Amino acid sequence: MSEASQSPTGQDGGGAQNSGASPNGWINTTDLIVAVIILVICVLAWHHSTLWEKPSAAFTSVVPPTWFPRLILGCLIAMALFLPIEQRLKGKAGAELDEDRKDPIKFNTYITALVMVVISASMEWTGTIVTMILICIVLPILWGERRWKILIPFIVVFPVVVLILFKVMFSVNFEPGVIGLGIK
Repeated sequence: MSEASQSPTGQDGGGAQNSGASPNGWINTTDLIVAVIILVICVLAWHHSTLWEKPSAAFTSVVPPTWFPRLILGCLIAMALFLPIEQRLKGKAGAELDEDRKDPIKFNTYITALVMVVISASMEWTGTIVTMILICIVLPILWGERRWKILIPFIVVFPVVVLILFKVMFSVNFEPGVIGLGIK
């Protein structure tokens, strides 16, 4: 084994740190900080879901209203737990993670977040289905997709599949909004 291959992930051949990797290479401190932030947000959101009113038996379906948000939060928590050791788990391929981190976050990322917040915040007025269709239209265009042969099927098929999966199979009630498109 060469000396370079024995250096922990995140260190160059001279031993200088070029990332947030710890000296022993097991935990990336930058990723640890991000993971802690994600975990705190998830725990707060989970706690918030415990404060929701319990719906009466007449209004509940097979799945309680807290089930899906907690499923998503559980997946986020599981992924966040692996984040600090991701470089070590990937071995030599983990060093490539540092290469991607050298580039600053693209401005389009912030615009995407802003658009998602605005569209999602309007869901009470537009309703779940219209909100989902708006997101399917706006985000691909924002990201530069201009091939209408791909966009049109996505704009139509994705909401229909989500509608069938959650409304028909899981009996999840969608927020109809002011427009009233709740599809009963």
